[in-house]
Amino acid sequence: MNFLKNLILFGVFIAFISCGQNSKPKKTITNEPTNVLQKVDNAVMKLNNQIAEYDKITTLDHHRMAADEGVYTPPSVVTIFSNPKIEVPIVQANQLIGLDLPFKVLCYAEPDTTEAKVAFTSAEFIQKRHNIDSEALRDYERAMNQIIEALPKKMISNTDVSNVDENFGIVQFKSDFDFSTTVQNLRDIVMAQSDTKWFADVDYQKQASTQNVEVRPTMLLLFGGPAPGGKAMVSSPKIGLDAFCQKLLVYENEAGEVWIAYNDIVAFAELYYQSFTKPQQMINQRLKMTFTKAVTNQSTE
Repeated sequence: MNFLKNLILFGVFIAFISCGQNSKPKKTITNEPTNVLQKVDNAVMKLNNQIAEYDKITTLDHHRMAADEGVYTPPSVVTIFSNPKIEVPIVQANQLIGLDLPFKVLCYAEPDTTEAKVAFTSAEFIQKRHNIDSEALRDYERAMNQIIEALPKKMISNTDVSNVDENFGIVQFKSDFDFSTTVQNLRDIVMAQSDTKWFADVDYQKQASTQNVEVRPTMLLLFGGPAPGGKAMVSSPKIGLDAFCQKLLVYENEAGEVWIAYNDIVAFAELYYQSFTKPQQMINQRLKMTFTKAVTNQSTE
């Protein structure tokens, strides 16, 4: 009887060991090393101290938003903030620069490191991308440098802009509708997608009015999908500075034509990492198809 009992217990033990060997524990999405998250969060706190006098537009924690959707992406927080006194003269000189404004800074960690990094949109990048040199842009440069210089130099991730030329990574096309209708159509089609969230918008014309300056209708729409965005950033989190959230500019030019412009995700992945991924390419295609549908008058086709 004891022999039979021991045999049964031995069988249960072997089954337990086999089960443990054959089943892999599920990855906990939020199980990022605490020190990495803490370093990124500390960088965000330091940044917030530096921009206390700026108007906060939005802060997007890509890592935690993706985790809420069951998707992993490295620690990555982009902060978007504004100073109309600096930004309005730049947009007045070239509306398309509204795509690279307001101020934005990304605190993040690469997937293969445990160190926090900081990336930002430099005046040099804007100058080359839009072929502009003005005192207004130098004001932007001075302000951004003052913010960044307060952070440890070892954290700063500078971008090589030697391959950036005019209109680099900008996708744009004309709308069949007036400005207000175009903006509304884009809002409607974006929010009809179940995996997408609206974060904020920046009305540059309204900003200009506070500075007693005239700017033609120009608005930046900020939105994105935490799950698809997280998948696209998993190996290249620095693109969270320009590609996520989505930055869609709508503007009316001197001829009364309404245009939309947005960033090519693949172009920025190649700029920062010299490569791109399939999810980034797929989101590019999705954006083009979605925006084209919103601004095309189907009845005239």
